[in-house]
Amino acid sequence: MVRLLHISDVHCSKEKLKDVLAKESFDLLVLSGDLQCYDLLDLLENVKDKMVAVTGNMDDISLAKKMKDWGVLIDGELIEKESLKLAGIGGLDPITSLRELEKNYQQELQFIYILVSHHPPKGAVDRSFFGIRAGLDELRDFIKKYKPRLHLCGHIHEARGKEKIEDTLVVNAGPLKRGYYAIIEINDKIIVKLRRLI
Repeated sequence: MVRLLHISDVHCSKEKLKDVLAKESFDLLVLSGDLQCYDLLDLLENVKDKMVAVTGNMDDISLAKKMKDWGVLIDGELIEKESLKLAGIGGLDPITSLRELEKNYQQELQFIYILVSHHPPKGAVDRSFFGIRAGLDELRDFIKKYKPRLHLCGHIHEARGKEKIEDTLVVNAGPLKRGYYAIIEINDKIIVKLRRLI
């Protein structure tokens, strides 16, 4: 079994990040963007060997560069970790990330197990406060084409939850800034536990 800790939308909340890292055990930490504050990397340095991340729309270039130097940033990349193939679509420039994946990994994309992005796809865990579906059409099309088993995202804070697009389970962990995160256990099947820090 592989146990994932999925966090998103930390938005500089150092205490929440510290709390969740102390509370949960995991084989792989998946950060789907919007860490936002560079100094939070100090908390993540000890777990960088078992971490992957994509940028969020609120992350700046210096933060992205540091995560790239660590080898954890997977914007536009396909990697293998814990015997799982993961592809990343960054939130700073999702369309470029999608193009890079299709250009550089065309033959391998059918083997993706986990897709990680900041934005959700159109039609799953993307309903905004006003009831509008605010996900990306391009992500939905990518999912339908390559059929990953699992898609981890964030960005739409109020759309925390899990939904399916065909056979792909899409999980929005919710904003860690408000204490929300997800534990995902992968064995023969995928078990998602949506949690909140008290």
